[in-house]
Amino acid sequence: MKAVIPLPDEKCLLKQEVEIVEDIELVRRFKKGNESAFTEIVNRYNKRLLNTAKVILNNEDDAMDLTQEAFVKAYFNMKGFREDSSLYTWLYRIVYNLCISHLRRKKIISFISFDHDDEVMEFHSSEPGPEKEYERKELRRSVIKAVDALPFKQRTVFTLKQIDGLTHGEIAEIMGITEGAVKASYFHAIRKLQCMLKNHGEQYDM
Repeated sequence: MKAVIPLPDEKCLLKQEVEIVEDIELVRRFKKGNESAFTEIVNRYNKRLLNTAKVILNNEDDAMDLTQEAFVKAYFNMKGFREDSSLYTWLYRIVYNLCISHLRRKKIISFISFDHDDEVMEFHSSEPGPEKEYERKELRRSVIKAVDALPFKQRTVFTLKQIDGLTHGEIAEIMGITEGAVKASYFHAIRKLQCMLKNHGEQYDM
């Protein structure tokens, strides 16, 4: 049995392209005074932004507050949004910066917690069945524990790439670092996770 995290396929990439076009249209409608367009933007991205905030803050109440604050900030700054940029990344950047500022104020920036929601992190087995359920749960617990042990930057990069499916460039823009730094952090995260999960052999493939 080998559990893998699926890579984006052509349909996924096409969906992302359609989403970008729809985002631009929503932004244009909002700039023309259509308030409902912003409501659509909130409905489209609220859940994903909330999950990102949870990952960084490890506190659901704080995550909800800062996600709402991010949308308020986005509302008042939307007219200055450049349409040649990604709305998705722009919103993530706002949430990320608010969360980091919050953590700095609380002086707990050294580590972040991984979101344990089943919908966020799902592992697929090529041999599903009741007899494998215990092994899957044990693997899942080990993976979560391993990700929790990563340093702040590596955990953030790993989460944004593997869980949210962002590119190196998008992550660099969100975190305010270079693509090279993103790639290095991701590489070190993978190496550490492979080392921590070595007892599972080939059950977990990165």
